[in-house]
Amino acid sequence: MIYEIVVDAGETANKCTIAPLATRSDFRLYRVRGEGHLGPLSAPILLHHEGQCLSELRFALPKVSALASIDCVWRRLPKLLKRVKWVDEKTPVLVKIPRGFQTAYPRVGTAATDPDGGLATIEALFIAAALFGNFDTSLLSKYYFARLFLERNLERFLELGVGEAEKLDVFPPRPHVNRNAH
Repeated sequence: MIYEIVVDAGETANKCTIAPLATRSDFRLYRVRGEGHLGPLSAPILLHHEGQCLSELRFALPKVSALASIDCVWRRLPKLLKRVKWVDEKTPVLVKIPRGFQTAYPRVGTAATDPDGGLATIEALFIAAALFGNFDTSLLSKYYFARLFLERNLERFLELGVGEAEKLDVFPPRPHVNRNAH
């Protein structure tokens, strides 16, 4: 599966859950610079909190080989979305993650601007890929909170038919490390 991610210039590298995956061959990162167009992206699916529910669409869509997402603070999403261009002007299907998933990423600040669920970008990509039949734990390999994320959401994955979620042993427990933006 190919992952196309627009990463806003305001995303701090040490807090960005996508940045550690930038060197992977299946990731295409488009960093926001200036005011021009972003992309072009070719993914037929764009993760968006106002899209159709993925659990209702996943069997109706043909095999999905690429997912797109915009990694930014929520208030900037509409502005950035207007700048994204798509290959052959094909508009992607907007899909949202089903309710019931919980983030493991510690939030600081107001959650009032987050849509219901407020997942980290890597969490949302992982869930979408898993629901499309690509349960790829390597997506979470550089995510500090991977094990906690899978533990918190095991039941939800199983409810949605993703049995591979029981394989928590791929992420050994980690010692606590104080993290900050400095």
